[in-house]
Amino acid sequence: MAAALSALLHGLLLWLPEVHLPQHEKQLPPLIAKLEPLAQPSAKIARKKPQPKVRPAAQAQPVVQSVPELPIAASAPVPVSAPEPASAPAIAESAPPPAPVKTEAVPPEPQRPPLPKHARLHFDIYQGQGNFKIGESVHTLEISDGRYLLKADVQTTGLAGLIKSYHMAQTSTGSASAQTLKPEVFSEEITDSSGKQLHRANFDWANNIIRFSGGGETRLRPDAQDILSILYQFSAMQQQTEIVSIHIGTGKRFEEYRFEIAFEEKIETAMGTLQTVHFRKLHDVNEEGLEIWFAQEYRLLPVKMRHIDGTGKITAEAIISDIRVSDE
Repeated sequence: MAAALSALLHGLLLWLPEVHLPQHEKQLPPLIAKLEPLAQPSAKIARKKPQPKVRPAAQAQPVVQSVPELPIAASAPVPVSAPEPASAPAIAESAPPPAPVKTEAVPPEPQRPPLPKHARLHFDIYQGQGNFKIGESVHTLEISDGRYLLKADVQTTGLAGLIKSYHMAQTSTGSASAQTLKPEVFSEEITDSSGKQLHRANFDWANNIIRFSGGGETRLRPDAQDILSILYQFSAMQQQTEIVSIHIGTGKRFEEYRFEIAFEEKIETAMGTLQTVHFRKLHDVNEEGLEIWFAQEYRLLPVKMRHIDGTGKITAEAIISDIRVSDE
């Protein structure tokens, strides 16, 4: 019964309407706060807390004049004139930087990357412009103590090697700087089914004469290169013109090559898409042609070469498949 009675009372309390009990206490008027100025504490507050937090206490005092005095005293040191002369020399010291900006903006510099001290380039050689691989070529470049040694080894591989064996070894040596090669001796040895052939050219810079192993000589030009070093010398040329002329010596002859330049050209390789500078030899009808692509991502090293016969037909292409460089 006690439990039932308790439940009944709780139910009534929950469901009965709200009952307001009479107010026996007298209602008080709204609380009004009034700040009275205190004589002693006001002075102490101003001394102990010279921070903006004191403003509420100070505003209630008749000492309203002291309230602006605190921020003024605190803000006075902020625009102090002392830091101004200190910042003036800093501005004067930062003024000179425009001079180096001009040197960085010189156009030839980005176009003349340094040659690597060690480089190994691997090419796949295709017949014509198709996908039939007929051989491979490996280039190695070594630069040390102002001298360079450049080699190119070409040979047929696979089915083409079984049909016709062909091997060519080219070597170029001379002096070198960070961006230039100056050949002194170029040699070319070709071995095929018909036998072995050897050609050699000596660059006599003291007398400005180039001599050939097969006999004959001719006058050297200041820009002279051999047929192998030219592939790495183009990286040292200023490429702001659309036509460049250079004299190239092989093991048999010395002649002028004129190249037309296309600065922005993308090619597809086994290494992906490369942004290149394309050099195309200008040649007459019934004259052999040559095209070379240099990769902007790889210090303008050669990444593609194309040979064209006298009829205008593409006879062979060498396309890069791997590049390894080091400056150590």
